[in-house]
Amino acid sequence: MRHITLSALLNLALITGAGASEDLSSVWRDLFTRCRVAVETGKDFDATGLRDLGRDVRTVAPVTAPGVPFPLISGYEVAEQRWEVPGSRFVVVEAEHPSNRGKSKRSCEIKLAQRAEPISTDEEELLRATFLVERDELLSTGGYEYWNPDPLFSTNLGIRLAGNNPHGCRVVSFLERAVFRRQHILSF
Repeated sequence: MRHITLSALLNLALITGAGASEDLSSVWRDLFTRCRVAVETGKDFDATGLRDLGRDVRTVAPVTAPGVPFPLISGYEVAEQRWEVPGSRFVVVEAEHPSNRGKSKRSCEIKLAQRAEPISTDEEELLRATFLVERDELLSTGGYEYWNPDPLFSTNLGIRLAGNNPHGCRVVSFLERAVFRRQHILSF
C-alpha cells in the first residue's frame, strides 16, 4: 500500500500583460487538475500535450549530526518523471519515494521551470485566487475537506480528499506560498 500526497507548489514566472496572467492561471489550473486526478485515482498522469523531459533518480543524502554515530534520517532515492508545458514556464514533477512508514509515497508538483523568472506579487495573488476558486468548487462536491497543517504559522492553503483513494490513502492538495530564488526547487 502506498501513502500518497499531492503538492502543487507555485514557483511561478514573471509574465506581463493581463492576457498572459489569465493564461498563467488557466495553464496552472489545468496542470493542478491533472496532478490531483492522477494521485487521487492512482492512475497515470495525463501528459497529453506536454513535452517529456525524462526520468531521473535523485539520491537524498542521510541527515547526520556531529558526534552522532548513526544517521538521524536515512538516505533514500527518489524516482522522478518530468514534463514541461511548451511555451510556458511550468514543469510538472511526478515522484515516487519511500515514506517514514515503509510505504512508497507519490507526489505531483507544479514547479517553475529552471530558467524562469521569479513570480510577481500580482501573479502570486492571481494564482492564490485561482487555487481558492478550485478549492471551493471541490469543497462544494462534499468529497473534500479543508486541510491546514498549522493554522497559526502556516501559509499553506490546502484541501484533502474526504475519504481514501483506491490505494487506501489520504490525498492532500495544497498551495504553498513562499518566495523562491530562481532555480530553487523544494522537495517533500
